[in-house]
Amino acid sequence: MSPPRRPGNTPRPRALSATARRTTPLPANWEELRAQAMQRDGNQCTWIEDGQRCPERGTDADHIGDRDDHSLDNIRILCGYHHRKRTAIQARAARGPMPSRERPREPHPGLLTDAEREPPPY
Repeated sequence: MSPPRRPGNTPRPRALSATARRTTPLPANWEELRAQAMQRDGNQCTWIEDGQRCPERGTDADHIGDRDDHSLDNIRILCGYHHRKRTAIQARAARGPMPSRERPREPHPGLLTDAEREPPPY
């Protein structure tokens, strides 16, 4: 149980973690939106895999689509594991396809191409 608040004291907004890298600020009513999403989702992670919803406690608010759209329909609750997984999937997609680690095959310098071959003399 938290201690009673004195009149005039407002709760401090929840700070982003030291590793958070938001490029756009969250709206002033972010904590209210987050609390509404937590209540709507039953404080449970909403990640669905193989047709099963994750049974873990939801701790992180995730933007489903546009990260600048802070509407309640665009926010879902995820556990820490699935939020990290989702972020990794998005980061991988943003980087684009990975270049091939295989060197291109070069033809052997002593091999002749079909155009350079002479037909047999017979």
